[in-house]
Amino acid sequence: MQSPRQPSTRGALPHPAAPLEGMKSRPFAHADIYRHPPMSGANPPPALAAVRKNESSCVVTMADGTWFVTWSQGSFEGAHDEQIVGATSRDNGCTWSAPRGITASTPQFRRSYGCPFVVPGSGRVYLFLHEGRHSGGDIAANSPEVDSGMLGFMFSDDNAATWSEIRSIRLPDRDISMFPDRIHGHLNHPPQLMPDNRVVLPLSLYARLGSMRRDWQLVAGENALLWCENLLTEADPRLLRFTLLPEGPRGIRADVLKHADNPAVNRLATAFAGYPDSLAFNSQELTVVPLADGHWVGVSRTFLGSPGYTVSPDQGNTWSPVERLRYRPDGPFINHPHTMCPIARLPDGRFILLFTNNDGTKNGAEHVWDGSCRTRNPQWFVIGREISGEDRNGGLVFGEPRILAEADENEAPDGFRASTCTGISMPQYIAAAGRHFVQYGLRKEHILLDEIPVSVIDAMTPAQSH
Repeated sequence: MQSPRQPSTRGALPHPAAPLEGMKSRPFAHADIYRHPPMSGANPPPALAAVRKNESSCVVTMADGTWFVTWSQGSFEGAHDEQIVGATSRDNGCTWSAPRGITASTPQFRRSYGCPFVVPGSGRVYLFLHEGRHSGGDIAANSPEVDSGMLGFMFSDDNAATWSEIRSIRLPDRDISMFPDRIHGHLNHPPQLMPDNRVVLPLSLYARLGSMRRDWQLVAGENALLWCENLLTEADPRLLRFTLLPEGPRGIRADVLKHADNPAVNRLATAFAGYPDSLAFNSQELTVVPLADGHWVGVSRTFLGSPGYTVSPDQGNTWSPVERLRYRPDGPFINHPHTMCPIARLPDGRFILLFTNNDGTKNGAEHVWDGSCRTRNPQWFVIGREISGEDRNGGLVFGEPRILAEADENEAPDGFRASTCTGISMPQYIAAAGRHFVQYGLRKEHILLDEIPVSVIDAMTPAQSH
């Protein structure tokens, strides 16, 4: 279903790195946010190794128009040298400052994924993060205590130059919680400002490997939204109020048993010597968009071979069952493995979905968790719009997809992998000055930024007759 590729309307990259370094195709190249220095060998110097893994980047615009990006940097995922770093751009993402440390992991706690938010008006920058326990000491690597911890936030009142200490956010215990007052969770997306001025932070909650003694790819997971009730109006961080939505004992889950005849579910179960009825529910890395009629549509990664979608009629308080997303209400399913698939609303009311167009069978992949450059490469996108009065498929219809970028499939000469799943991952759409950008990670080692021309988006928008 790919449309013919069109050349980028942008000129040469302002960053010295070549636009196709490490890639087969990058037609919309705009800039490199960060590429680590060249390195090879199994044991590079610690200072060099500590900048090799770069992932989970999030971009926001500060009050003076400066772009601010945060990401997780370290030797590898879960390394004790992981830290959250930030960089800035004053020319709409063309050039970027060198990264500066914001907060670092400790021997006891992992601080790796941070999501920023800028308060309109005041310009205060918040950074939300999860502090989870490291293994080591009296905690074994397979202990359920690993990664259990607290959600917290920091803030800056000087455009991210200096930061407050971390303040914890107390969350209610859920059925999925393994320890009182602690969660296993992660953040990938910045808080979202909805039309009614509600600020909601998507949050993934899960049960830790060790609770079931099963492979981590089969672990139970659910989505929630942290409603930041007075974040826009309250300056005193001690008085901030937070509510976890939906309220009650459970978050937003995908019912795997309901989809027991789904080929993607069966392939995943078979790959890990199980059966569909032994797979845990799993729906993670939610993004939420508003519709014109006030409904919210959430899209997340699942085990189902497609993005899962769910609809809330009441500002996140209740949600419909998670179903597989289609190109149109009566059309084919959108193929996608178990990796991030964010949806975002364009300023004019259209939508963009960033996905991988792979149900766990393409490029030699064996299941939706298959890694390397199989399930997370290439990176695709598709443009959608609302259908007035339509309840099916979240009220959405999408056009023909096309490739945004494609990584090469060459393994690092020294065998290094930032994680078990590389390729292209963790994309984010950014609207700025009437232009459209997507930033993403390459092999979880480099952070890149592309610009999609308006003409391309217009050509990809589905016709009103759908």
